[in-house]
Amino acid sequence: MNKKTVAVLFGGKSPEHEVSIITAIQLMYALKGAGHEALPVYISKEGQWYLGDDSFWDPKTFSDQKKAIYKKPKIFLPVGQAENFYLQELPEYLSFFKTQQKFNFDIAFPCLHGRNGEDGSIQGVLELANVPYVGCGVDSSAIGIDKALSKNIAQNLGIPVLQHIILEKGQKLPLGIKYPVYVKPARLGSSIGISRANNETELKDALEVAYFYDTKVLIEEAAKDFIEVNISLIGNGPYEASPTEQPLATSEILSFEDKYLSHEGNTKGMATAKRKIPAPIKNATTKKIQDYAKQFFKTINGKGICRIDFIVSKDEKKVYFNEINTLPGSLSFYLWKEAGVSFSELVDKLVKFGLEEYKQKQNLITTFESNILSSFKGAKAVKL
Repeated sequence: MNKKTVAVLFGGKSPEHEVSIITAIQLMYALKGAGHEALPVYISKEGQWYLGDDSFWDPKTFSDQKKAIYKKPKIFLPVGQAENFYLQELPEYLSFFKTQQKFNFDIAFPCLHGRNGEDGSIQGVLELANVPYVGCGVDSSAIGIDKALSKNIAQNLGIPVLQHIILEKGQKLPLGIKYPVYVKPARLGSSIGISRANNETELKDALEVAYFYDTKVLIEEAAKDFIEVNISLIGNGPYEASPTEQPLATSEILSFEDKYLSHEGNTKGMATAKRKIPAPIKNATTKKIQDYAKQFFKTINGKGICRIDFIVSKDEKKVYFNEINTLPGSLSFYLWKEAGVSFSELVDKLVKFGLEEYKQKQNLITTFESNILSSFKGAKAVKL
């Protein structure tokens, strides 16, 4: 593919802010390796956009957000662009001697994990601005971030899920809960806010923690003698599947520390976590996981990349859908590496998929000519 300038959007108003920074820096180096130019766009914890420089390629820069954004241009994305995509300096930076700068790019690559990014919100902004972008759209992103909604869709497709209860903040606990259970914020990732409860007292404590992160939580049965098996898909349909992995936890929960800090306190994102690749399962079980993953991703209109997590019984007689990540940490490059696809090759494919999807959308009709306004007599003529 010809060289593209890729606006990498990262950070954001989310508990997964720091995880997003790791993914973005890994992505920028991979883009450079693929022959593309990365335009770093950092979104602060307050939601302001900043254009980065070479310092944004170093994760240590963001250990102090104020220093990271000091004297960096504050920018915005104009809405309604057409074939000429750019970020623009905010007017507050202008003076008699300075004109408003524009920073052109070819495609955006969102690297925002969790709320206000992976949930369809940044995708909606890009859609309104008519900007091509990598990955899932508004609909599939919104579905993917919601563990409860995802499980309901999987269940309707005939894909097994663990027994669970969806609880909104303020609702009373239902009777007859069988312990132990896991409590999860419904719309958050990176294992943040997840707890195990062995009795009602622990459950109430776990709910209190989860409600700090979301107003909707999932109470899910704790399956015994099961392992977690994950798989990644790429494409706009049909999809290509990666090898499977079995993540290895140091406790009953695959924690944030297992995922990001398991290498003596140093992190390379999700690549740091301990795992077995491929997962130690039978070929028939792998095939079932591939089929379930592709069926689910196709149903939610998935684009670009995802990682889907499953729970598999040790005898492999039961396979349960657990959750989907429409923007997986570190873009699951460690799985594709096992398939012989380098990180640079992977992001090159994803940029290509994003541009192809944008081209498809441009062929759709967005206006409809009619005469209804000519006969409309105004609000005064409407009888309420």
